[in-house]
Amino acid sequence: MKKTIQVSLFLLITLVSLPAQADTLYFAAQAGFSTQPTSDNEDPNNPANNFELNTQNGVNGALAVGAKFGMLRGEIEAVYRYNPNDKFVDAGMTQEGADGSMSMMTVFLNGYIEFDLLGIVTPYAGLGIGYGTLNLNLKEMDGTVVVDDKDEVYAYQLMAGAAFNLTESWSLTGEYRYFDTISKAELTLSNGINFIENSDISAHEVRFGIRYWFF
Repeated sequence: MKKTIQVSLFLLITLVSLPAQADTLYFAAQAGFSTQPTSDNEDPNNPANNFELNTQNGVNGALAVGAKFGMLRGEIEAVYRYNPNDKFVDAGMTQEGADGSMSMMTVFLNGYIEFDLLGIVTPYAGLGIGYGTLNLNLKEMDGTVVVDDKDEVYAYQLMAGAAFNLTESWSLTGEYRYFDTISKAELTLSNGINFIENSDISAHEVRFGIRYWFF
């Protein structure tokens, strides 16, 4: 968590230094839905602890501040993602129902390229690199805890969408995002001895939001 705060402060200082060069500054808020494919969880010391985890469709929300430079746009974004657990398959290929949830809080530095169409619609595409905290609370249906731990991970995201300009100051946005972790999260099992490496956590997301331009 401490490293996440340090990264956030560095990105904020970077953004504060940009206004003199920017065409305009903005604030944005978004919310939407997430679907996550299966994630692999492996114990490097004891394969008997390996399992695959499936989550249910979840929700996400984001706040961002940024600056526009001609066709380019840069922003700092804080994103929260939440998915309830659905089921997991253990090393013996036994499928069990799962309780609990997987959540993430991530700070991203995003870059975009935009194409203004007659001042009404602005399609855009972008790429973001981020760092944040993964929290996994996994229980069997009888309440037995399998994992209740967190770790920090690096991640990236790809974005494509469009802004619909209502006025000079306000825009509505709609977009698709693909999110994926770059590094593995090391999470301790409930026995306090063994640990798993949670890898390749990805998500497909649809978001809608608002954007306010300051000048």
